[in-house]
Amino acid sequence: MRKQSVILVVYGVISAFIAFIAAIFICLRTLHWSLPVAVLVASIFALFFFALSWFRGHASVEIKRIASKYHLSDKDLAEITGMKASDFPIYNNKLQLILPKRYWPKILDALQKYEQERM
Repeated sequence: MRKQSVILVVYGVISAFIAFIAAIFICLRTLHWSLPVAVLVASIFALFFFALSWFRGHASVEIKRIASKYHLSDKDLAEITGMKASDFPIYNNKLQLILPKRYWPKILDALQKYEQERM
């Protein structure tokens, strides 16, 4: 579990760094803002992208952990989440999250409720 949290933080930091660099260039070169304002705006973008990337990684790990822990099939996942079984392909006994990331919070919430009921 510790290794996964380190990977999530590294993923978030890389995403934040890329967002910071992109925002700095846009603010300085395109918008011609001053350096302090550009750094402030770029920092806000970096924080946003860090949080977004960390949550996406966390959601992916948690969804796969719960599905693996309870040996959930594609049909089980579809029943729990109210989605189609084809949305949850399982290859080599591993869940492949092919759904758009905007659905992940809904899936994670449904699986966490399922886990709470089983505890």
